[in-house]
Amino acid sequence: MLLVRCIPMGSPFESLPPPPPPAGAVPCENGVRFAAMLLDTLLFVVTCGIGWLIWDIVLWQQATSPAKKMLKLRIVDLNTGAPATMQQMLLREGLGKIVIGTVTSGLVTLVSAILILVTPTRQGVWDYLSKTTVVKE
Repeated sequence: MLLVRCIPMGSPFESLPPPPPPAGAVPCENGVRFAAMLLDTLLFVVTCGIGWLIWDIVLWQQATSPAKKMLKLRIVDLNTGAPATMQQMLLREGLGKIVIGTVTSGLVTLVSAILILVTPTRQGVWDYLSKTTVVKE
């Protein structure tokens, strides 16, 4: 006789929300995040894409992007408040925005925009992927 043991599993919707940013780290407002997105798009177009991509990768060491640098924003680790590491930036910008955003034809970008508007930590899909958030410097 075969016995099957059922292990109760909690609902995936019952998980705890991410912790708030550390003291002193204030998530930037929705308007500022939107302005950064528009500015990054404009810079991408003006530099024919390749210039922006090189500039973006260089700025990963400073835990920022071209537009975020101009707007004095920084990407920080959600748990420690320290500037995001190169690994986090690669996950966030490379995998989260460029690869997944392209593969899903912008669906992830739309979902991220909604999440940034409705979550207290103002995190997009790529922020959840890399455990980061965007704060004012």
